[in-house]
Amino acid sequence: MHIAILVFEQEKKFLLPGTKMLMKKARAMKHRVTILHEHNLYIMYDGQRESLFCSGKPLPKYDAVVVRPSFSYDPSIPASLIRQFELKGYLVINTHSAVHRAKNKIRTLQLLHHYQIPMPKTVVLFGEEQLDVVMSEFRYPVILKSAYGSGGSGIFIAESKRSLKPVVEHLLKRSKSEPIKIQEYIAEAKGKDLRLFVVGKQVVATMQRSAKKGEFRSNFHQGGSVKGIEPTPEEVKMALDASFGLGLDISGVDILRTKKGPVIIEVNSQPGLEGITKATGIDVAQKIVEYVEYRVDLQKKEIPFFLKSFDSSQEG
Repeated sequence: MHIAILVFEQEKKFLLPGTKMLMKKARAMKHRVTILHEHNLYIMYDGQRESLFCSGKPLPKYDAVVVRPSFSYDPSIPASLIRQFELKGYLVINTHSAVHRAKNKIRTLQLLHHYQIPMPKTVVLFGEEQLDVVMSEFRYPVILKSAYGSGGSGIFIAESKRSLKPVVEHLLKRSKSEPIKIQEYIAEAKGKDLRLFVVGKQVVATMQRSAKKGEFRSNFHQGGSVKGIEPTPEEVKMALDASFGLGLDISGVDILRTKKGPVIIEVNSQPGLEGITKATGIDVAQKIVEYVEYRVDLQKKEIPFFLKSFDSSQEG
């Protein structure tokens, strides 16, 4: 099987640890792996056809394209590139629409609400004018987040009204007037959250993340500590519902345990592999490759069946 891994790293020769783990595992499982870097790709249109090129050469046929969307900016353009692979007939994991939903945190909120999945009280703010009115809904401290971001980037805490305004100004200026999120701070979580790693229709691994001293973000790449933990059936269902709701094949669903029950704070379309593998001892990269194998095998069975059904419908 020939697997392409589509990456969006800022530095051309840099690969995130999770991408390296996935590549090494796929090769260890006797698959051919090609890394496709966004910067080396281009699309050609000539009025009659469209072609995808990498470093000046037309892309060959891959059995699957696994997307590692590490960008933390407006996802519409990267999603269009992912969509191009789908239009050319490649099996893409995760799809462009799923990545777009997960990367656009406002769209994520809309879908979680649509599927009635619990989340903390959150306000989407489009400018400073309504800040005072909005803050009447909250007690300090509050969490502030940019519309796009992952790995703990673009997340701030405001302990008081005095510290709130400069953070809001910074986020709005940095994001060029894109909306920001103001979210209630869950004190009883005590700087801990759960990361449930979803592959297909299964939660394959779960870890608890704890923020380091003096830090409110529990992300592994922000220095948080991790350990394996058994999720409750309710938490498993929430993670699967959230991943399904966004259309993701592979996701990391972050959950806080509150007095009122679990709530989802994040759905990530590029969950890291390093921390959860270390915490649980589960080879998550292998789970992903096995899922890709399953999807490729399923597609090979579905296509002949479709063609047979189509041919039958033309008879007579």
